[in-house]
Amino acid sequence: MNREAQRKTLKSEREKLIRNLKKLYRGTFDEIGTLDLPEATLAKLTQLVIISQEGAINPLKQEIENPIITIPPRKDA
Repeated sequence: MNREAQRKTLKSEREKLIRNLKKLYRGTFDEIGTLDLPEATLAKLTQLVIISQEGAINPLKQEIENPIITIPPRKDA
């Protein structure tokens, strides 16, 4: 597999992981909404889940958006 194919495969897998994580978090938010807890407790739990979601997804997004920068080989004169 050449370098470009590897990059495309890796990007595709990261995007798939992001989609799966978003589904997981969506389900978690739905579950939180059904809990019979005081509003303040639900708010704190929701805030923790949001922080967790950002921590899980943001680094994956950054990797997708960062271009691969390489230095061309030097030509010996």
